[in-house]
Amino acid sequence: MNLMIGGIKEASTVDYPGEIVSVIFFCQCPFRCPFCHNWSLVLAQSEECHNASVKDIIEQVSKFRKFITGLCITGGEPTVQIDGLIELLKESQKIKLLNKLDTNGFFPDRLARLFTAGLVDYVALDIKAPFNPEIYGKMIGKPSIGEEAVKKVSDTLHLLKKFKMPFEARTTIIPNFFNSEKEIEQIAQKLEEFDVPRYILQQFRASGGTLDEAFAKLPATNHEVLIKLAKSAQKYISDVRIRSIETGEKKI
Repeated sequence: MNLMIGGIKEASTVDYPGEIVSVIFFCQCPFRCPFCHNWSLVLAQSEECHNASVKDIIEQVSKFRKFITGLCITGGEPTVQIDGLIELLKESQKIKLLNKLDTNGFFPDRLARLFTAGLVDYVALDIKAPFNPEIYGKMIGKPSIGEEAVKKVSDTLHLLKKFKMPFEARTTIIPNFFNSEKEIEQIAQKLEEFDVPRYILQQFRASGGTLDEAFAKLPATNHEVLIKLAKSAQKYISDVRIRSIETGEKKI
């Protein structure tokens, strides 16, 4: 079975807590977040995106097996290609690798298939904005599905709690958009309802461009702003961290 991917990073120490992983970039996504820095994967129209068989992917990853302990499947949105994703995760397990999945949570039914089959060891769930349909729709670049997106992300949080899945939630902080302490507290308060164990605020950086060119002109999120917002989130979640170019990942 073939997958449309944008490439494979041999080894990363920052994409799976405590593990060294190969990172596989899936193309395609149901969202059109204007600030997305992986825009070429989302549109699946660039030379980056190409078809690769699961067999070939596993063969390439196997070359790094002595150095890595797992895979990080990211995108785009990997669950768009659910059948190929399932096959890849099964083959990964055959060579004794851990599987981490990055997802926007828009396909909870597909995630349930993965969790039920025991194919995922760790999840990173992207939370784009406060759980307000109007704001969420704007931040995912599709106002017409804002209400649907909020419901499906909430359903995904229910699933993660039900399956007792090790996971983190993370939000990219966009300068000049939703980045007030009140808005971050709204997200954190919602996440608290689902016993989210770890919440990460990520620095926005436009290097490499963004889906909407207007966002490419924005500066990187101020490091002190990240710290301030993280402290606000700590009112509801004990393990809050920031990820920035200045300090990497840092627990607040």
